[in-house]
Amino acid sequence: MRAAACIALCVVAGGTFHLRAAEAATLAEPTDDELAKIREAAPEKPTVAPKSPRKVLVFSLVPTGYVHSAIPYGKAALRSIAEKTGAFSVEFSDDIAVFEPESLKRFDAVFFNNANSELFLPPGFETLSDADKDAARKRDAVLKESLASFVRNGKGVVALHAALAIFAEWEEWGDIVGGRFDNHPWNKEVTIRVEEPGHPLLCAFDGPEFSVRDEIYQVTGPYSRNTHRVLLSLDLKKSGEPNVAELHRTDGDYALAWIKPYGEGRVFYCGLGHEHDLFWNPAILRFLLDGVQFATGDLEADMTPSAKR
Repeated sequence: MRAAACIALCVVAGGTFHLRAAEAATLAEPTDDELAKIREAAPEKPTVAPKSPRKVLVFSLVPTGYVHSAIPYGKAALRSIAEKTGAFSVEFSDDIAVFEPESLKRFDAVFFNNANSELFLPPGFETLSDADKDAARKRDAVLKESLASFVRNGKGVVALHAALAIFAEWEEWGDIVGGRFDNHPWNKEVTIRVEEPGHPLLCAFDGPEFSVRDEIYQVTGPYSRNTHRVLLSLDLKKSGEPNVAELHRTDGDYALAWIKPYGEGRVFYCGLGHEHDLFWNPAILRFLLDGVQFATGDLEADMTPSAKR
């Protein structure tokens, strides 16, 4: 089936998929019917055989700000992919202690599943005493260095959708993930360009484009085709411009997925992941499987920057 035909659409009348952090505990779990669709859509086998048993940390914490209600759907999709393919095992945690160096080294990759905001600082940080602020900053620095070292030294990171917006005050995270969230001018059906049909990380998609309804981010910061291998991007002409005032890029380059190295490690970013029904779309789940297998070091893929091919 061509990807354009197999991308499901989801319309929520008069609603939004954003919740405030205080409401995170009340996120609705997928229904039994939705879980069945997710499991059915998950790939049956790994794209490549893992070189060794792989373990992936799935982290979905949102201490402050907006919470995507797709988080439980992402968890369910990753659980189904892991169980059906055996490509990796998953451990779910929203405890920042998992980023302590001795704990983090147990994993081959970290999957930030719509995580958002400053993950390692406690909610209400500004109201803490000076002594508690100092202690929180020290721990924040330790955990950030642990994560950066994890990637630099050869492990992997997968960042899904809102994960582009985490650690807004940490410059190195922008360098690791490869960009910063600006805004989301589109939340409608759009046309996505498959930049390199036949690339190992794009085999999930048949043909040069597909249509999907999702919240489409505009990226700023260190994003550049001089450093990133761009996989998916928005076809602006076919998708239609939103309010021109919302468009800040002057080059028309609205990338939605890429890979890049960081030190000896591997980074995969996928900007899709806002709408629930994406998580029972076979092409999207295969794309996520391939992204995880790339991040763990099992799926070899050329990371030569797009501008230097």
